[in-house]
Amino acid sequence: MTDADLRAKIRGLTASGVLSKEPAPIERPAPTSTPGNKRSKILAGGPLHDPCTICGEPGPQIQYFYIAGLVVSVHAACDALWQRERA
Repeated sequence: MTDADLRAKIRGLTASGVLSKEPAPIERPAPTSTPGNKRSKILAGGPLHDPCTICGEPGPQIQYFYIAGLVVSVHAACDALWQRERA
């Protein structure tokens, strides 16, 4: 997918409520490999088990946690495009 394709998909996912326009509000315990950080709104590492919420490909590295159990899993590159579209 091109950046333009991904941006169009991000806009569609945002319009449908799958992706939020707001930062993730829920904090989860940070992984033990993160010294000095007790709680985090994102989990970064990877690859994660779920496919990327944006492009659908395997191996996302970031998860965001939202209310009602919504978890958004994204690749770093997809996340960067999402952040730009939200701005």
